[in-house]
Amino acid sequence: MAKPARHIASGICLAVPVAALLWVPWYPHEAPHLAGIPFFFWYQLAWVPGSMVFMAAAYLLRRGADRSSDHPPRDRRRRP
Repeated sequence: MAKPARHIASGICLAVPVAALLWVPWYPHEAPHLAGIPFFFWYQLAWVPGSMVFMAAAYLLRRGADRSSDHPPRDRRRRP
């Protein structure tokens, strides 16, 4: 994937959880219940690990874009 496409894809990965949680008319309902918990609460709770997955994907996309750039490798040895 080209570098600009990776940046756009990582931005989308970061925007999905934010948009899903800020679009309140989607989830202010009682039903369906999951283990006795109303939809309003378990929808938000389900986005905790969901956000982690999207953030990890964005990180890996950006990390891959940084590694594939044309920059020379850095010398990371400690100098006296």
